[in-house]
Amino acid sequence: MKRAFNRVADFFDTVLVRNPINSWMHEVNLGVLASTFPAGSCLLEIGCGTGTAAIDLAHRGFRVFGFDVSSSMVTKALQKVAAEGMQGRIRIVEGRGRDVLRVASQSPWGTFDGAYSNFALTYEEDLRGFGHALSKLIRPGAFFVCTLPNRVVLSEAAIYCPQGRFERVLRRLETPLKIEVEGSLLEIRAYSPWQVRELFRDSFDLTAVVGVPTFLPPVYLHAQYAKLGGGQRLLKGLDSRFAMRYPWNRFGEHTLFKFRRK
Repeated sequence: MKRAFNRVADFFDTVLVRNPINSWMHEVNLGVLASTFPAGSCLLEIGCGTGTAAIDLAHRGFRVFGFDVSSSMVTKALQKVAAEGMQGRIRIVEGRGRDVLRVASQSPWGTFDGAYSNFALTYEEDLRGFGHALSKLIRPGAFFVCTLPNRVVLSEAAIYCPQGRFERVLRRLETPLKIEVEGSLLEIRAYSPWQVRELFRDSFDLTAVVGVPTFLPPVYLHAQYAKLGGGQRLLKGLDSRFAMRYPWNRFGEHTLFKFRRK
């Protein structure tokens, strides 16, 4: 996994530019993060990539200690942090979610006021163990926000079921799933909202669920989405209005979870 993401580090940021669905997901995640944590909070980011979210939050007054498994991603992130003059608000090191206790000990800020992980936890095999470890790092009552691939996706069902391509809908039920990243075959895990709630329930209460996205098509269909013209505005409107509401929030391509530490 580390080698695969090292290979994509140099052009990773352009994904947000090239893929409008990824861009939408990024904005939804940032909006939730900025509205969830109190101003001035010290946050822990698991899987920080090239530091895009950390830098945005630092500009809003937060402090962020982030880490990523990819050394090349970390190098890129540190370059961006320096270019933005944010060294006093952001610290980034190399590490993986399963080692969160050890990695977080390198933070200069001690206990965290909250934590978040945008998509990175899909590569971790033991979310229950991760949740136990994370609960030791953030204060009681603090929020943890994470986004993970979903198992049942409304947009895939709407696209593929009329074509009789049911295997495209059911493939997410496989555990683990296999995806290709720059020539490397990686294992990821998709979860239903119920599964994620159960995995974190010992230390966290689930307070909100958001489909990310629910009505927009999956990110791999971005080329077809770009051809929709005015239809893009319709789908974005549906997502903005309904993706936080039951039952639609249970059927996004990814699911954003907002937990509160017990």
